[in-house]
Amino acid sequence: MNGDLTSLLAIAVALACGAAAWFATKKLRPWSQSSAWALLVVIAIAFVSSFGMKSLWLSAFGEPENNCVVTKQSSHTPRRSPTYFWNDLSCGTRQITYRPSPGHTTKPVGERIDLVVDSKGIAGYAEPDTIKPMISALVGVAALAGFGFIASVLWWPPKKPKKRPDKPKLERGFL
Repeated sequence: MNGDLTSLLAIAVALACGAAAWFATKKLRPWSQSSAWALLVVIAIAFVSSFGMKSLWLSAFGEPENNCVVTKQSSHTPRRSPTYFWNDLSCGTRQITYRPSPGHTTKPVGERIDLVVDSKGIAGYAEPDTIKPMISALVGVAALAGFGFIASVLWWPPKKPKKRPDKPKLERGFL
């Protein structure tokens, strides 16, 4: 079972929006407040996308795996961190190392767990109650905000640089 790569997918979305925002603000010739807004929009898109990307991906490509059987319960206590727990699951032909999401706990051996598993191997797995349409919609809202920013920058007329006043010319016979 592959790990969760949806954070990398969110970063790719943010970089693509960043490149488009850079291209759009490049048209604003001197550095302006819009250039600073472009950076802010890219950071906001990355932040919002990271929340909803896993939920969106599993909504699109997830397969329900019902009645996965817990085959082993394990734990590890690092020297400077709290103990963390995980289960080994058997879901038909799949073997999954289950690390519970916040609000969920590991189960004793023999108990059954329902999961949504990524068929493409990008997002790993999640509990069915963690996949929510409103969280998935955050990715769409972030993309719309990015496209809205780019459209507004391209629509707004570019600022022209202010002309510097000419330096006073000295006559040659002055000295």
